[in-house]
Amino acid sequence: MKRWRILLVALTVGMAPVGIAAGATLDDLEKQLQELQKQINQMKQEKQQQDQKLRDVEAAQAAQKEEIARETTSLREQTRRVSSELLDRVRIGGYGSVRFEANNLKEQRNSFTFRRFVLTADAKPADPMRVYMELEFERFTSIELARNQQVTQGGLTVAQEHEGEGEISFEQAWFQYDLYDWLKFRTGQVLVPLGRFNINHDDNRWNIARRSLVDRGVPVLPVQAAWPELGAGFLGDIPLGDFGKLAYQVYVVNGVSLNADMEKVVQARPGDTQKLEIAAEFRPSRGTAKLDSKDSKAVATRVAWNPFPGQELAGSFYYGRYTPQFLESQSLYAFSVDGLSTIGPFEIEAEYVNTHFRNVGRVARNFSQIAVTKEAEIESISGGLEAEVEFELAGLARNKHGFWVEGRYRFWPEILTNTVFGKYFENPQLVAIVRGEQVWLNGLVQAVEFDVDGLTTLKQENRQIHRITAGLAYRPTPLVVFQLAYEYTKTNGGRSLADVTNFLPAQAGEDHAHTALLGVAFGF
Repeated sequence: MKRWRILLVALTVGMAPVGIAAGATLDDLEKQLQELQKQINQMKQEKQQQDQKLRDVEAAQAAQKEEIARETTSLREQTRRVSSELLDRVRIGGYGSVRFEANNLKEQRNSFTFRRFVLTADAKPADPMRVYMELEFERFTSIELARNQQVTQGGLTVAQEHEGEGEISFEQAWFQYDLYDWLKFRTGQVLVPLGRFNINHDDNRWNIARRSLVDRGVPVLPVQAAWPELGAGFLGDIPLGDFGKLAYQVYVVNGVSLNADMEKVVQARPGDTQKLEIAAEFRPSRGTAKLDSKDSKAVATRVAWNPFPGQELAGSFYYGRYTPQFLESQSLYAFSVDGLSTIGPFEIEAEYVNTHFRNVGRVARNFSQIAVTKEAEIESISGGLEAEVEFELAGLARNKHGFWVEGRYRFWPEILTNTVFGKYFENPQLVAIVRGEQVWLNGLVQAVEFDVDGLTTLKQENRQIHRITAGLAYRPTPLVVFQLAYEYTKTNGGRSLADVTNFLPAQAGEDHAHTALLGVAFGF
């Protein structure tokens, strides 16, 4: 029996790494079996330990995956919350417009005009605070600057090129702190509240693809719209119970100043002295956003009464020095009356502006004295260089005043409701428009002449500009408008329109213009 047991054990563990020595006794075999059993138990224990480690690793990996999933969900929620808060606090928008015009002037080409594209940002750092910005690209294509330096036998040659056209400017950029509804502090580049158009000038708000003469084409405003200034002030709404509300704005700003465009020409004349020509064109322009050119500040204010929605009557005023510090101090004042009345589908909107530049003749005399002095200084330090200084006072008149009145009728033919012009929009409209405008320029400076003794000639004229515009606008939505209009513009005395407008390149004797306008303006 023992022999069979020994044989069975030997067969069972024949593959084991334990050899059976020849002539081994039963006790030896028992010991070897016990050793094999120990090895088997140890292998089982190691396998169990490995299985446990594997289960621990799998459990850790599962826990890690769950943690990653929780963190991902939390991150997504935080991102969504931050995005939602950012969208609640910051709104990006803007507006733009394109126009095609054709008229009968000889030098006016039928042309498309990229009037402007404006980007806006409106942010709320906190509930009572607001930051607003408008960045304008006006008639802008591109701007490219290039400079080339080259060493030659004659020395160093530096060439600088400037390509492109258009204008980039901040129309608005301000910070506002709402202390109360009736008292809000604002500082930065603010729109001067003179008249209603300058503070409501966005192209897509209007149904004619041309801004008014009073605000842009002449202008009667001290500076053409849109006119911002750097300063600070207050605004707010004051409730009047059954009588509606009063809305006011009042600012202290750097203000308008005569600013110069300079041109220098050096002329070499063999056998004679060399000549330096300096020509400067001075015209009223918006104040600077850095050190002001004068110590005095300007004040601007507007008060509007809104008895009920769709009705407004307002008055505004501006006063400040307009001469730079190197000239004798002279001031200008301007005032405006404007209003809006809505009766059903009919609207009437109007604005009158009056601007007075004090002592224009004295300003011309001061300029002539400075020009004579500069000529003498240049010739005295240049060693025989002949100097000629010229200046022009552009857009300057003793008094400018004018108005525009615009009537509108909003309607929508039912026949268009199910067409492509109506079926995609909630409340499309057609708007019939008529706008009448007149401007008077009293004492407009035409020519300034002087000699070594000072001012010799100051030529001033009284001029008038009249314009009538009729058109039809299609508004599929309030922010988008397609504009069609005809305008007739005329000045007095058979003189050129170019002398009194900044947008019509008329030749001498072209005192009137017929113009067709097609435009698209959009907001977003």
